[in-house]
Order: sequence, then C-alpha cells, then structure tokens
Amino acid sequence: MQIDAKHLRGMDKAETVRIALAAGGTGGHLYPGLALAEALRENTSVEIMFIGTAHGLENNILPTLPYRFERIWIRGLQRKFSLANLLFPVRLVVSLLQCAFLFLTFRPDIVLGTGGYVSGPALMMGLLLRIPTAVQEQNSYPGLVNRFLGKKVNQVYLTFDDSRKYFAGQQNVVVSGNPVRADIARTNRNSAATRFGLDAHKITLLIFGGSQGAHAINQMVLRSLAVILTNEGLQLLWATGEADWQQVFQKCTEVAKRVKVTKYIDAMASAYAASDFVLCRAGASTLSELALCGLPAILVPYPYAAENHQEFNARSVEEAGAAMTILEKELTTDTLAQAVSKLANDGALRQKMAQASFKLARPDAAREIAANLLTMTNT
Repeated sequence: MQIDAKHLRGMDKAETVRIALAAGGTGGHLYPGLALAEALRENTSVEIMFIGTAHGLENNILPTLPYRFERIWIRGLQRKFSLANLLFPVRLVVSLLQCAFLFLTFRPDIVLGTGGYVSGPALMMGLLLRIPTAVQEQNSYPGLVNRFLGKKVNQVYLTFDDSRKYFAGQQNVVVSGNPVRADIARTNRNSAATRFGLDAHKITLLIFGGSQGAHAINQMVLRSLAVILTNEGLQLLWATGEADWQQVFQKCTEVAKRVKVTKYIDAMASAYAASDFVLCRAGASTLSELALCGLPAILVPYPYAAENHQEFNARSVEEAGAAMTILEKELTTDTLAQAVSKLANDGALRQKMAQASFKLARPDAAREIAANLLTMTNT
C-alpha cells in the first residue's frame, strides 16, 4: 500500500519546506549535500534533516553543524568476501523501517540522496511513501544506487554530461555541475602564500590525496623529488596525510624552503589560491573545486574507488583539456617528473589548461539545484 505524501504533510502545514537529505559515507557524498543545504537556507525557510550512519565521515562533521542528524543502520557491501555482507539484507530492512519512522514524524516535502549506500534506504522509502525524490550524482560513472533509483525519482542532477547515457530517455535529467563550498575561490594569492610560508612569486605545485593522503603518490613524489626540484622556480605545498607525514617531513628537511610539508590542509581555499597546478586523486568534489579555481591538474585516479569511477572522472576532465591523467599502475619517477616538468616549465600550457578548467566550473550548481528542488513542492 502506498501513502500519498500530502497526507504526511497535512493541510495545516506551515510554509517551512522540510527536506530529508541522505548524504554520507565519504566526503564525496557528504560535501555536495552540505553545499546544497547552505544554498537551500539562503533564501528559503527550510528545515533540513541529514540522514547518515555512525560510521561515515558525516558522524564526525554533522554533529558540529546546525542541522538535525539522524543515523540509520545501513552499511555498504564489502568487495572482498566478508561475513559482514551476510548482514546486509537485515541492515537494509532495519534501515528502511528507520527511514519510515523518520519520515512519518519529520514529514519531509522532499527526499534527496547524494549517492552511496546511505541514500538507498532513504530514497526507497521516499518512493514508497510517494514523497517527491531526487538524486545528485557527482561522478562521471554513476554509482549503483543512483543508476538504479535514478530511473524512478522525480529529478536527477548530474555533474558530467558524459553521465546522460546512463539515464537515456529520461526527461527529468539536469546537468547541473557538482555543488561545492561557496567560499572555495575567494582567497587572495598573496595572503594564501603567506599563510603557508610560501613565496607568492614562485610556481607552486599543490600535492594532496584526501584526508588520509595518497601513499602511492607520496612515495613516487619522494623518489622523484630531486628531479622535480631541478626547476629553481618551483615550490611544493604537500599534504601527506597522517601515515606518511613523518617520512616525508624528514626527507624534505634539506629542501624545507621550497617544500612545505603538512599532514592535512583544512584551509583548502587558501591552498588552491596559493597554487599554480595540482597533483591529486580524481574525486568528483576535488575536480569541481579545481574547476572553480581554474587549476590545471595531474590526476592519479584511485584505482580501488567503487566501479573505478575516479578514472572515468579523470578522463572526462582530461578530454576537456584541463588535466593530465596518469594511472597509478603507470606512475613512475619518469612519468611523474615529466608531467610536473611539463607544467612547471610551460606557462602558456598552464594558462590554456586553466581556461579549460574554468569552462568546466559550475559556480552556481548548488543554487540551481536548490531552486529546482523547491519546484517539486508545488506539484
């Protein structure tokens, strides 16, 4: 039996729009959700309930923010054999019941999922209760949840035009870009360089691999460091992650004036502003931020990402002329040093790639999606 969402909302419901936002597991799913939440709150009276788990990044981030946060029991399937996978059907049923309770009490006008296993139960229950639903996909190759449920929801928002083919024949698909933080491209280069102890007049390569770092990238940069630094006008800002920091820091003491090593970079807006090009993974949120800042990139896709989506992302950006892609299995001291040297020594190439990167940017993605979402409350 299906229940009409109008009966959930009630005739005497106030003007406030209630949105259930399922986003979590990784930053790639969480941060677009947070950017959307910010955009929705700009000009609209909204009440947002985030749905996540006790195990993803959201469990650390959301409790510090002014949003209601509810946890469900779902966990993703392990790729390798695991006894934990046997619990998945039970977890799914329990999570569906948890979402049913949350929706019957919160009475959302819209259910939005940003992909990943957290979104599945929320979207499925939203569809069952006939609440307007939408999905937002960050990657060039959509994840399993969005590929399956995207055929059933009211609206689908894509980051890459390449993704349209996975939703062929649907009229409810919008290529909106990926929502990113509003302040990501608003920092002055000189003040940003000072913040990190960099020379604002030198060419700066930013190296990072996400909150945990990227071991393969770190190790190859270490092996290539002597060759990379033969360019006297080049300096590095290098976020290693916790695991590799001690090793990298010790090996860079002799070149500390030109290599700034840190475990993490919280102020990514400043890091981007201080940099001329980037060496990093190919997560969708990272690529959207690079485009907004107009930064050329050397991309090393994480080879174990779900369904190899990072390589799909990297190829899309490379085809647009904004990046070079080196697969991790092809990452050597030669391929890395050549790529870095090519970009460091060719200002015209960096400028051309920067322009291509800017063309990929969708700075109003969050606002456009927010405005479109709210149209569903009028139907």
